[in-house]
Amino acid sequence: MASDDDSFSTYVDMLRAFHTRRFAAARESIEQENRAVPPTPPLETPTASPPPRETDLADERNQSLLNSLRSAALTHEETETCLRSLTNVMTSSEEEEDALFQEVISEFNGSELQRMASLLTSNNDHYFLEIARNKNGSIRLHKLLGQSDDADTFFVASLLRHFLHVMTDRHAAYLATQGMRVFSHEKKMAMRDQILQHAVHLARDQYGCNALNAIISGVVFDYCRNDLLDVVAFNAPLLSSDAYGSHVVRHVLKQNNLRRTYDIAVRLRGHYVELSFTRYGSRVVEKLLEREETRPLVVAELLECGRDKLGRLATSVYGNFVVETSLKVTPEDLFRALVNKLKPFLPQLRRSTYGTNIAKILESIR
Repeated sequence: MASDDDSFSTYVDMLRAFHTRRFAAARESIEQENRAVPPTPPLETPTASPPPRETDLADERNQSLLNSLRSAALTHEETETCLRSLTNVMTSSEEEEDALFQEVISEFNGSELQRMASLLTSNNDHYFLEIARNKNGSIRLHKLLGQSDDADTFFVASLLRHFLHVMTDRHAAYLATQGMRVFSHEKKMAMRDQILQHAVHLARDQYGCNALNAIISGVVFDYCRNDLLDVVAFNAPLLSSDAYGSHVVRHVLKQNNLRRTYDIAVRLRGHYVELSFTRYGSRVVEKLLEREETRPLVVAELLECGRDKLGRLATSVYGNFVVETSLKVTPEDLFRALVNKLKPFLPQLRRSTYGTNIAKILESIR
């Protein structure tokens, strides 16, 4: 009996060991398969479509503006939207807007530039003037001038309609003078006529005087310059005492044009002493004293004025510079006469705030 029990126990132990080995082998096989198969990636949460690239938006905007400018069938509202967009582009200080403007005009032919000019100068030139009075706008408008004579017709017409307003604005005046470089001859002459007609008014304006000075010193303005010099010389008595007009007169004198310098000197005869009392007039008189051809005219008038008036001039805030300059540059024959006329005022000149330099010159003469 005991032997049978031992045999059965041995059989059970063998069977248990067999199944243990099979289970271990199966588990090892499963683990090897799991290592060979890559893990399934986790499911991604759906997201919204990526936003359009900036370049795509810019391209769409470019094309939209181009299409609007080229369209001949815009409604009033569409036209206003197009012009407002174009104005924003032309007056912006952003580099992207400048690039957009450059792209727009690079794709336009003459007829399309004409349409653009027509749109800009519509509605009583509202958008054209807004752009012209803006620093960036005037620079970009300048790039349109001279590209198409038909387009220039609209631009020149607008400039002439608002001539004084344009020429007395800092940025619009720049645009107008640049246009006078590139317009056709007929259009240049139309601008020239307005310049000459309003020259005195412009010369006495802060920005108008700069526009005239640019014309006076620019060789490209020969078709207008000589006539403008004549106008300035003729009106020298009025302009010389003006804050801005005196700048224009002195600018003419700087050109070393003997004929115009002499014309100005002759026109100012009888005004030298009074101008010498003023801040801006004294500068014009000093300029004439620097020129050998006109110096005698100034000194002769100083000698002709009353003695007391000369004494007041020598001790005045601006006149003392004129008298001092006269003593330094006057030729010998007139110099002695001027010194003799000033000698009686030597004590007064010594005490004066403004006459000390004159006193020193007089004291140095034996």
